[in-house]
Amino acid sequence: MTENQDQQWGKYSADYNSGAWVKDAVEAPFLEGHFKSFAQKALDRGKPWKALDIGCGMGRYTIRLLQAGASYVLASDADVDMVSGAKKETEQYLIGRSGPGTPKADFYVCSAAHLTSISRIEEGTFDLAISIYVLCNLPSTKDVKQALREISKLLRPGGTFIFYEPHIVEYMTMTNSTGHVEYLPKDDGTEYKYFEDEGKPQTLRIRMNSGNPIEITNRFYTLSFWVTSLLEVGFQISQFHEPHGNPKDFPSDAPSYMRYYAECPSAMVWVCTNVPQ
Repeated sequence: MTENQDQQWGKYSADYNSGAWVKDAVEAPFLEGHFKSFAQKALDRGKPWKALDIGCGMGRYTIRLLQAGASYVLASDADVDMVSGAKKETEQYLIGRSGPGTPKADFYVCSAAHLTSISRIEEGTFDLAISIYVLCNLPSTKDVKQALREISKLLRPGGTFIFYEPHIVEYMTMTNSTGHVEYLPKDDGTEYKYFEDEGKPQTLRIRMNSGNPIEITNRFYTLSFWVTSLLEVGFQISQFHEPHGNPKDFPSDAPSYMRYYAECPSAMVWVCTNVPQ
C-alpha cells in the first residue's frame, strides 16, 4: 500500500469529530443498537467479550464499544495521527473508571490487510469486529480479500463482523447538490459504470464544517464481489442493511447534507458470522 493511500485520512484528524458527517444522525444510532444487542447476548452467556475496531479513526466507536460493555478493544488504523488521537480520546474516557473489571483498549498503526502482524495479537479470540468505511480505501481487490481473511483469523468461530461500505447508488449518482460532498467524474468527464469501473479509484471531495475542503480516493465494489469474497473466506452473511434517517427527526436548522442522506441510500452494512473453513 502506498503512503498516500495509507495516510490520506490523516487530513481529517483536526476536523474528524466536527466534520460534515451523517454519523450522529444515522450511523451512530444504528451501530449502537447492534452493540447493545451484541452485549446483551454476551451478558446472557455470562462471558466477557473482546472487540476489534479496524480503521478506528479518532476512536469514536472504540469508546462506544467500551460503553456497550466490551472488556477489551484492539483498535487499529493505518494513519499514525488517527491512532494517536483515538488513544488520547479513549484514555480520556477511561479516566476515573479504574478498578476491578475496568475495560482496556490497545492501539496500533496497521493496515487492515496486515492485522495478524500486530505483535502479541491472538488469533481466534475476538468476539466482534467492526470496519466502518475502511475496506473501500484499500488500494486493490487483493488487499480487500486479504483484509477479510485477516479479520476471519482473528475472530473466534461464531464471531460477528459488522462493516460499512459506501452504497453503490451513491457512487454512481452522487453530485455536489448538498454543497458538502461530491464524487468527481472521470478525467474524461464521463460517469462511472457499475461493472466496468468496479474497484477503480474515484475522488471524493468533502467540505468540512470548518470550511476546510479535503479529497479522499476510495473504491466501490459490486454486490456480487462482496458476496463472493465473504463466502470465500468463510463468512456467513447474516444481515444486510441500507440504514437511513427520517428528515422529520432532524432539527429545522440541520445542514442540507443530512436531509439528503436521509432520503437516499448512502451506505451498505453487512453483518456476518465467522465460519472458518
